[in-house]
Amino acid sequence: MEQRELVRERLTQGYVQRGMRRVGGRWRSDFQESGLRSEDNVVLKYFVTLVPKGGKARASWDKAHLEVQCPQKILTLDYPYIELNREFMAALRVDCDGVFLTPAACLAALTEYVRNCLIPCLPHIIVGDLLEDGRYSRPHFIWLLPQGSAVWRSDDKRCRQKPIQLFDAVARGLAAALLAIGADPAAPTMTGRMKCPTSPYWHTLTPNGDIWPTLSEYADYVDTSVGRAVLVRRAAAAQSGLGLTASNAIFDALRTEGRRLLAEWHFGADARMHGSRAALADQLHEALADYADKSGHADESVSYVTAKVADYLVAHFDPAKLEGKAVNRGRILDVVDGLKTVTERQAAGGRYSGKAKGASTLQRLREAHQRLVASGKVVTRAALAAEADVSVRTATARWDEVVQSQ
Repeated sequence: MEQRELVRERLTQGYVQRGMRRVGGRWRSDFQESGLRSEDNVVLKYFVTLVPKGGKARASWDKAHLEVQCPQKILTLDYPYIELNREFMAALRVDCDGVFLTPAACLAALTEYVRNCLIPCLPHIIVGDLLEDGRYSRPHFIWLLPQGSAVWRSDDKRCRQKPIQLFDAVARGLAAALLAIGADPAAPTMTGRMKCPTSPYWHTLTPNGDIWPTLSEYADYVDTSVGRAVLVRRAAAAQSGLGLTASNAIFDALRTEGRRLLAEWHFGADARMHGSRAALADQLHEALADYADKSGHADESVSYVTAKVADYLVAHFDPAKLEGKAVNRGRILDVVDGLKTVTERQAAGGRYSGKAKGASTLQRLREAHQRLVASGKVVTRAALAAEADVSVRTATARWDEVVQSQ
């Protein structure tokens, strides 16, 4: 009876907030919004059908702790964060960390991407936070698949994996196309969680109600082959303004430290590992910021890289892989970026590997030379080779460099 009375009040009086409430990182004062946003909006009506019925829809006041709030769907749709049907996926979401001067500026930026054929159409839904000064903060861009074209995701043996993989690849491709305006490639693509466009707490646009591409048509426009690790590195370089070479070097250092911290916290049963992934990402971000500060990388541009590393490591954290050898994808992205063919990329990678190996060998020879001198032994090429565990030929070739460096 209470639920029915709440629904009646919602339909007759609209949504009413009394008192202060913190949503999306800031406090909201009293306000009232009449009617339902989906009432006369075809796009939002379709969105509502993607939310599970009855008492199965999960929502929350923050993006981390979604759960069933009430049995009435109409009340659930007012919550700031919501989760769509995870078994039949029909919404491609791209998180954007950018802050635009106005909602119109955000729409204008996306329109340019459509004109340049980088994305096939405008998002069907744009939902973000309209700040008091008029700026439009951290919107979600949502593209909806045509009705009847949802991707089935299930443990059922009849469920095909190819459409699921294509769904994930298209979402990554859309994020890749929008990196320059703040798209976050580290955000998970198949959770179905997002800012709820029917919630009165957000500013929602529905700029596209006419064009509904299929997954295959999206794949014709965006790059579905790019991996998430490489995307995160490109996002860090673009959004920090450091450039690919400097950003990539800092990314590697922070990634190594981040993995070490996660392993330490995991095997040490640290309390930080028992909360949500969002909370863990915040904790890791703070720890990496301290590490960057002590390493002499404390400016604002590096903070963008730090955020990307923390979000990426936590989003793909797997305790089972901590003890194994990690693959550092994208480590030489700044070396191979722009090369078109596999042959060119392999050749550049070979040159980089040879240069890195040569520098490592020279360092080993220098350290071996110092140890021999300190022990009072006669330093010969053969003795140097044996001490550094390299061939006599290598020691002979680098002899002058080693001696001059001492």
